[in-house]
Amino acid sequence: MVDLANVLVERNAEVTLVAGRLVEREKPLSTEVKIRKIARYERTTGFLRLFTWITGFLQILFIIKTRHRRDHLLIISNPPLATLLPLFCRNSFSFFIFDVYPDAIAQMGIVSESSVFYRAWVKANKRIFRQAEHIFTLTETMAGLLKQYCPDKEIKVVPVWSNNEFFRPIAKETNPFVIEYNLQNRFIVLYSGNLGATHDAFIIPQIAAKVQNQNILFLIIGDGDQKRDIAEEIRRLQLTNCRMLPLQPVEVIPYSFASADLAVVSLGSRASSLSLPSKTFNFMSAGLPLLCIAGEESELSRIVAKYDNGRCFSHSQVTEMVDFIDEISENANTLSLYRANSLKASADFNATNAHVIAEEVIKAASN
Repeated sequence: MVDLANVLVERNAEVTLVAGRLVEREKPLSTEVKIRKIARYERTTGFLRLFTWITGFLQILFIIKTRHRRDHLLIISNPPLATLLPLFCRNSFSFFIFDVYPDAIAQMGIVSESSVFYRAWVKANKRIFRQAEHIFTLTETMAGLLKQYCPDKEIKVVPVWSNNEFFRPIAKETNPFVIEYNLQNRFIVLYSGNLGATHDAFIIPQIAAKVQNQNILFLIIGDGDQKRDIAEEIRRLQLTNCRMLPLQPVEVIPYSFASADLAVVSLGSRASSLSLPSKTFNFMSAGLPLLCIAGEESELSRIVAKYDNGRCFSHSQVTEMVDFIDEISENANTLSLYRANSLKASADFNATNAHVIAEEVIKAASN
């Protein structure tokens, strides 16, 4: 969003960024961008998640009604309820869809497709999406899912992007994160990010329990609904090859990513066609091979197949995942190949993609 806001400013647009938190990397947000703060997204429990969805939605609505009644809105699907804003505003608007709702929460089992809540949201989507000036999303799979709401509407696929300067390979010998946590001479299998239900990180202790190589360490960094359950499972299985750390400060994340030899990207089987974790591309920028846990038809599966930078497994293939970890940890040539392919792939996901969205949004706003 920082990249996108900056590109819009470069094109002489007046930009207000509404967000729960601002994360700036080496490219700061333009000083010409106005910032409106809302509640920060809380993922630690289901209740707090829903509470911040509702609170954030109401705060955004208040900001629009009091300060931006005539402005064009670029609505991001986070918080999820934000896509319902056009029901209460007369602004022109465009969507940038990262996750498809309410489909995602239905596939997670949070609500039933037969519930009044779900059917009302579907009905609202069919009305709202037809009215959007533009609809952007991350993958062809998501575009296909969105077509159910607006079959006659063009949906533009704009891949998410990373930053190949902020995320990059860093030698373990000089990596301060490796030194601080004494990770030298270990093969690090990294999970970093949300430990929520949609990501199904609970499978990691089950994999670790079957790995015999004592040099392999599973490093789990993050917070979310499943954090306590994962920690308890590690204790129950008496695992000595797992370590958990809290989410790291922004300036530390490039070093934590670069400490790894293999990155795990996991999506619950119900969510794998409806979401694509943006950290996937940050891992590739760091030159990490990918162990993806998702459905066969997921975008994660397509990415590793296209770029040959890892493997994708279903949630039931624990033995196969263990075999893959053993193979890549013991074969330097395979590891080097996957590393090189990830770095090469990262060139396809750069910030120039922001210009595609900016150009269309500016045209819509000027109409």
